[in-house]
Amino acid sequence: MDRREFLKGCASFAALAAVRGFGITNLLFDHQLPKAHAAHPSSPQQPPPNNRDLLVLVFVRGGLDGLNVVVPFNTSERDRHRYYTVLRPTLNVPPPNSSEPRRAVDLNGQFGLHPDAARGANGVYVPNPHISDSGGLYALFQRGDLAIVHAAGSPDVTGSHFDSELYMDFGGKSNTSGWVARYLDAVSEPIDALAVAPQWGVPPSLLTTSGRSALAIPSANEFGPQWRTNNWTNNTNRQTILNGQRSLLETMYQRGNAFVERLGQVGLATYDALANVLHSAYTPAAPYLTDNSLVADGGVFGRSLEIIARIAKANLANPLRVATIDVGGGYDTHDNQGTVEWSGNDRFPRLVTNLSNNLKAFCDDMNADPQWRGRYVIVVISEFGRVLYQNNSSGTDHGAGNIMLVIGSGGQHGTPNINAGLYADWPGLAHFGFNDGLKITTDYRRVIADVLTARMNVSLSLINTAIFPGLNYTSGLGIGRPRS
Repeated sequence: MDRREFLKGCASFAALAAVRGFGITNLLFDHQLPKAHAAHPSSPQQPPPNNRDLLVLVFVRGGLDGLNVVVPFNTSERDRHRYYTVLRPTLNVPPPNSSEPRRAVDLNGQFGLHPDAARGANGVYVPNPHISDSGGLYALFQRGDLAIVHAAGSPDVTGSHFDSELYMDFGGKSNTSGWVARYLDAVSEPIDALAVAPQWGVPPSLLTTSGRSALAIPSANEFGPQWRTNNWTNNTNRQTILNGQRSLLETMYQRGNAFVERLGQVGLATYDALANVLHSAYTPAAPYLTDNSLVADGGVFGRSLEIIARIAKANLANPLRVATIDVGGGYDTHDNQGTVEWSGNDRFPRLVTNLSNNLKAFCDDMNADPQWRGRYVIVVISEFGRVLYQNNSSGTDHGAGNIMLVIGSGGQHGTPNINAGLYADWPGLAHFGFNDGLKITTDYRRVIADVLTARMNVSLSLINTAIFPGLNYTSGLGIGRPRS
C-alpha cells in the first residue's frame, strides 16, 4: 500500500468523522462552550431511559396525498358527491360498500383506509401478496396503536416543498434550528445522547447550535470509517488502512480536553458501540418490505426502520433517544398518480404499501422485545397534502391540509401509550383551503406537543418557549396517554 492510498483513506475517514458522528455536525464558537457543557453533561451508563419514550419521526417528503390514504367516503352527503363526482371523478378510492374488489376499508363509518394500507387484513383483496402483509396501518388501528389526525398541517405552509419542509423541520419559519434537537436540549438530555438518521444526511430537524451531534447511517453495510473503500482498494489493504486511520484520529483527539477533542472522543466511542451492533447478524422479528416490485424507493425505508430497531434493541449504554427518517420514492404526484390498481399505473399503491407495511413491521419487530412495548412513539408527517381536485395529468398538485399519524406501541399487550382513533376537526370539501387544498384545522405542532407532554414529560413552558416558541400550546387532542 503506497502513501497516496493511505492518505486517501485518511481523507475518507475524516470526511466520515465530520458528518457521520465521529466529529461535528453542529459547530459552536468558543463563547458558547461553557453554557453548552453546563446544560448537557456527558451521558451516564444507563438502560433505555424510563421517563421518556423513544421518538421516531418519519417525514414523507414530497407531499403525501392524505385524502386518498384516509378517504372521506361518508363525512357528509355533500362531501361524498364532491369527492367521487366533482373533485376526483377518476382519481378516487372506491368506498367500502362498493362492488369494486379494490376499495377503501371502513374505519369509523365516515373515513376509510386505502386498501394497500390494510394488506393482509381479513376481507382485503390484494392481487400481489407479500410475506410482509400483516394488516398494515389498519391492524395498528384495530389493536389500539394508531391515531390518525386529518386536516392537519403547518400554519407556515407555502407552495414550495423546500420552504414548507424546512419550516416543519424547524417548527416554525422564525426558528433557526430543528425542533427535534431543541426537544433534546429542552429536557437536558446529555450532549452525547444518541440521535440517529438512518440515511445519507442528517435532516434539518436535528440541526442545532447547542453542540449536539447526530449520526447519519446510510446502511448497516456501509457504516464504518472506511467510507466506500471497496470502490478503490482491496480487502488486503482495508484493515491496515483502518488501523492507521484510527491511530491518527485517536492521537489527534487525545491531545487535550477542548470541545472538539471531547466530541471526537465521544464520536469514536459511539462508533465502536454502533459498529458492534450494525456489523453483527440480525434477524428481525417481522419481515420488512424491500422488494422492488412492490416499493418505489429501492427498499430504503424498510432497511432504515430495521436499523432503528437494531440500535434500539441493542441496549446500548448510551441508548437511542430519537431517530428521524425521510421517506421518498415519488410522493410528489403531479401526474399519473394512480389510485388502487396494481395493473397498469401502480404508483400510488406502491407508495402506500411501502409506508404501511414497513411501519407495521417496525412495530412488530420492536414489540417482540417486551421492554419496548409502550416505550416508543412514531410520528408521521408530510410538508403538505394535495389539492382537493385532480388535474389534467391524472395527478394532484401541492395543497395544504393532510393526515398525520401517531403510532403507539403497547395496545395489543395491555400497555398502550396512546389513545388510538381518528381525530378530525373536519372542514369538509365544500370550501378550498390554502392553495386549493384541504383546509388546515389542526396545527401539526399541537399533535407533537401532545405526545411530548404526555410521553416525554415535557412541560407546557418548555413547549412554548424552547421547542415551539410562540405556539401558545395549552392542551392537546388527548392522543398521548400520560405516564402513570
